[in-house]
Amino acid sequence: MATILVTWELGGGLGHLVPLRPLVQGLCQRGHRVVAALKDVSRAAAVFGRDGVSYLQAPFRLGQVGNHIPRPRTFAQILHNVGFGDAEELRTLAEAWRNLYDYVRPDLILFDHSPTALLAARRGTTGGRPGPRRAVIGIPFACPPDVYPLPDLRPRLGGDPEDLRRDEDGVLERANQVLAAWGEPPLERLAQLYHPVDQTFLTTFSELDHYSPRNAGEYWGVWPAGGGDAPIWPAGQGKRVFAYLKPFPAQQYLLGLLCELRCPTLVHLDRNDPNLQRRFQSPTLSFADRRLDTSLVADECDLAILNAGHGTTASMLMAGKPVLQLPIHLEQTLNAEATVRLGAGLSAAINRPEEIAVRLMALLCSETYTEAARRFAARCAGLDPPEQVRKALQRIEGLVA
Repeated sequence: MATILVTWELGGGLGHLVPLRPLVQGLCQRGHRVVAALKDVSRAAAVFGRDGVSYLQAPFRLGQVGNHIPRPRTFAQILHNVGFGDAEELRTLAEAWRNLYDYVRPDLILFDHSPTALLAARRGTTGGRPGPRRAVIGIPFACPPDVYPLPDLRPRLGGDPEDLRRDEDGVLERANQVLAAWGEPPLERLAQLYHPVDQTFLTTFSELDHYSPRNAGEYWGVWPAGGGDAPIWPAGQGKRVFAYLKPFPAQQYLLGLLCELRCPTLVHLDRNDPNLQRRFQSPTLSFADRRLDTSLVADECDLAILNAGHGTTASMLMAGKPVLQLPIHLEQTLNAEATVRLGAGLSAAINRPEEIAVRLMALLCSETYTEAARRFAARCAGLDPPEQVRKALQRIEGLVA
């Protein structure tokens, strides 16, 4: 039996927990000890269950840094904003991770969007014993390629590329200051934080890679996590619409529009809001209070409205369903752009109600987007998600054998 530590440091919502569910449950079923150090432990048991998993609070930076970079354009600038902007602060966070490693004594660490945890794991030995094996898992946005400088993710903003390079060099220097204080060798470039590791699981398709074309990478597809409630659709005429929404400026406008359209509409809010539910509940629009089985929803709906979360987007496209994307953050914007490139959906600004209405009507009235989504689904038809999970479990067990 091996001890597997699963870490999640950055990001929000269930998008980082749900994709890990098949691996966590599979490792537990195979008799391994699984410890999960998570940014938000409050909803972990609802996703992973309580049998066989121990939960710990993950170290992460609270609040905004004093030298915050607005609208970050590279992964290096994102790291700057989450604790890599100050060497002393970074060292404290990384040492908290090292203390956690000493407590758990894992044989393997599985990192999901955990850059400080990865920095802390760069040591040759732990208490006189070999350090744990390291595996990175997640969407491409959180698994940057091994290149220098890291790509500009907002190239349309223009500006001097040397400014981005200087910011990246500064983040690298602070990371190396921490490593030097521990007597560890320096990184030659910031991307080496993620390279080399023993295994990288890119849980996506090449068409949805935020860094495409990537110089190297193994795509494992998207693994439906299972679990969750079956959808119960309200009455109504026309296409079935599913909406999975986080708060955004035009959210109430959208809900009102969906009521007026009177299509059978099922809405799941990332955080339940009883006031919104009372205001917009109708014979043709209902709210799902609990997590839904995404695979079943994707099979049964005709159109999805999302904030461009990667996992739900991929599930809808794999089922051949078009998507209206309403991105809030940078990573979601890149997901939305990929959907539009595929021709399988449209994107609208979250603060422009008229734009949302026009693009929703285009998706409802045209079959062009559905046809493009079905073409994507046909390309993915050979993927067997349960078999991919089995292979991933075998790969992990091979590392700790």
